[in-house]
Amino acid sequence: MARSPLLRTVIQEIKQRPTRLLLTGLAVVVATMFAAASLMFTDTMRVALTNSASKTPEAAAAVLSPKNEYDPQHPDKPGTDHTAAIKAVPGVAEVAPEGAAYLASPTDSSQPWRVVADTPGALARATLLSGKMPVALNEVGVSEATAKREDLKIGSTVTLAGERGAKAATLTVTGVVKLKGGGDRTLVAPPATVRALEPRSSWYTYELTATPGTSPEQLVAAVKAKFGPAMSTVRTGAEQRKIDTDRLGSAADQALMILSVFTGLSMLAAALVVASTFRIVVAQRRRRTALMRCVGASRRQVLRALLTEAGISGFVAGLLGGGLALALGYGTLAIVNTQVEDPLPPLQVSWLSLALCVLAATVVTVIAAVGPAVQGTKVPPVAALGAARVSEAGTGRSKARIVFMVLFTLAAIGLLFVKLGDTLNLLTVVGSGVFAFGALILGGPLLMPLLARLFGAPIRKIGGVPGRIAVGNALRVPKRTAATTVVLTMGVGLIAAVLVGLSSAQAGAIERLDARYPAKLVVESNDSEGLSAAAIKTLDDLPESGPIGKLSSAQLALSAPGGSVDRIYTVGADVAGFPALTKGRVEGGKLTDLGKGKAGVSLAVADKYGVKVGDKITVTGPGGKLELPVAVVYRDAATLGGVSLFPSDLAQIAPKAEVSQLLIDPVAGSDVDKLRKAVGAVAGSLGGIRVVVPEDMKKELASALNTMTYVALGLVGMTVLVAVVGVAVTLSLSVVERTQESGLLRAMGLSRGGLRAALAWEAVVFGACAAVVGLGLGGLYGGLAVQSLELFGSVTVPWLQLGAVGLGLVALALVAAVGPARRSARVSPLEALVAD
Repeated sequence: MARSPLLRTVIQEIKQRPTRLLLTGLAVVVATMFAAASLMFTDTMRVALTNSASKTPEAAAAVLSPKNEYDPQHPDKPGTDHTAAIKAVPGVAEVAPEGAAYLASPTDSSQPWRVVADTPGALARATLLSGKMPVALNEVGVSEATAKREDLKIGSTVTLAGERGAKAATLTVTGVVKLKGGGDRTLVAPPATVRALEPRSSWYTYELTATPGTSPEQLVAAVKAKFGPAMSTVRTGAEQRKIDTDRLGSAADQALMILSVFTGLSMLAAALVVASTFRIVVAQRRRRTALMRCVGASRRQVLRALLTEAGISGFVAGLLGGGLALALGYGTLAIVNTQVEDPLPPLQVSWLSLALCVLAATVVTVIAAVGPAVQGTKVPPVAALGAARVSEAGTGRSKARIVFMVLFTLAAIGLLFVKLGDTLNLLTVVGSGVFAFGALILGGPLLMPLLARLFGAPIRKIGGVPGRIAVGNALRVPKRTAATTVVLTMGVGLIAAVLVGLSSAQAGAIERLDARYPAKLVVESNDSEGLSAAAIKTLDDLPESGPIGKLSSAQLALSAPGGSVDRIYTVGADVAGFPALTKGRVEGGKLTDLGKGKAGVSLAVADKYGVKVGDKITVTGPGGKLELPVAVVYRDAATLGGVSLFPSDLAQIAPKAEVSQLLIDPVAGSDVDKLRKAVGAVAGSLGGIRVVVPEDMKKELASALNTMTYVALGLVGMTVLVAVVGVAVTLSLSVVERTQESGLLRAMGLSRGGLRAALAWEAVVFGACAAVVGLGLGGLYGGLAVQSLELFGSVTVPWLQLGAVGLGLVALALVAAVGPARRSARVSPLEALVAD
């Protein structure tokens, strides 16, 4: 076959028209580039994570983790410090305890400071950048991030609140350090300073170095012999580092898995584009194929020739995509390394992975070309005698296509009624979406002409003659219109689903935050003793404080129709006294119905013990018991607890119930910042109090979700990019196919601008059809996915964002039409009329 005249003809045609080969595989180039870049990115990320985030130093011969010593009956009991005893073990050279103290600033307790223990020497985690390392008591180093945010310099002091009213400690900054995972408000100090600031906590781990001649295994054995019962784990440093790297490697594997999904989608989009464009190429060569049949070529030989051409196109596209991925990877890494302090590792290139990407591109292209190639072999030899150019303008209304379209549609609808519970419901929604998209591919030649006619009415009026020509072209080749539009539909549908899902997630998360923190400021106790009456009065008397809601709590027993439990978190809340407590979703009743003599229960409690609105429950405490009707079942139980009672009812059966939370709104004419500073100063001086500012949490949540949105849209955008390339390629090839038609239109008086406008309006038809179907399907399945998870509450539809996506898609389709439109207008009428 390698020397057959038929194959030589194919290769000769590729040499004569290399542009057609490139156009056929251009979408594959983009998809392969994305696939290869994804592999290189995840490999590089795995090395970077392992190098930068592994906590265990290379010098550590052994790592010990002590058992948790916290005793809720004696919360003030100091934690055991094993440092000196470990250092006395034969074979131990150095000991570095790891731990941190979390303390508040007397002027702002809304965010704690973290003081991290660091031991100078081979086991040091911090690297000195300027000044000197802290060695004496109350000397600290400051991380770079903290120094910038808090405007700290060498010689600056930081005052942190002491625990339980103890005298505040003043720490002096002696140096600026680089620390892995430093973050905001992070200080580095000798272990003695951390121990003095927080004597109640124990060290997380102890890292050891060995004396000369002592192996890590011998060191581990010696430590186990001495501290066996007191340590939860004793490992060699190599074992611990392997655990760290395995954990980080799994994060890279998960990223690769996510990227693989979007790579598969982009490859699917590329396959659809290849099938569409190859069909056009085969149709354009209809007469040439017939001549080949006339001179003796069999259908099998024609099929082999066409598939060989497809294979060459896919192979060349794969090579180009892999090469572009390499150039993109090296270029991006060089730019990133100029912007970060710690250079990233070199680009990790697996030549085997690149070869597999090229192979996948070749296989996908050949598979996508099978259908059009088979159709091309059906050209009879007599077609060579025809004078008219014949296009692939079939209707695509075969019985088999219609039957499978109906079956796929029924499967998509049927899966929506399958309920498997929990996150498995999401899988049924995804499966339904796959069948729906399959039905769209099959039914595209039937559906898209209907939409083209729908949008064609205004386009005919607005676009004049070019508009009528464009609509006529779209209707004349429904299979091509459907193939081009379906790829765009998939891209815009994924975007719509992402936007609806993340918008609903953000709205649901904010709703839960509002229910968890229903005030502008929330003051919580850090221990089981609750907020003292003096602290409450001090906060209530602040000029900046407005309405205050008090939440008391206790662990009580519950008896309900479906069972009983000895301990359940019960909250005393006066909803009428602080109306913001009514925020949050309910399953039955109303939060405003809570009052004296009535109870509320969380959805978890209601489901577990078979409770519904109107049932009576019995709550028992040290002071007696109460039988109360259930007025409401609520979802967000973080604020109101498993059971909610009126404060006086709770006090009756639990006389020692402490106020665990204060809900504070600013006084009229003040703002949250003033209230925050005033409350933070009081909380810092009292100690044992944490101040939460929900607005800050909402901003952080919004920032995180925005980042997720950008990342998701960037990944989905690869599919859209492939689809837009498909539009450009389809229009480019159709320009060649319609060369004589364009010449005839020019000869009849249509201007070059009119030809360009016709191509532009045709792209508008593609974009409009894809936008309507894609936004509809994507929004529908995004909403169904949200409802299947039952985590985010109601579905939130970002109408403005979806509208912008629809308009953006039409604009991209127009951009894709610019090149083909310019080429179509360059050909003179005379040249076009004699073209073959």
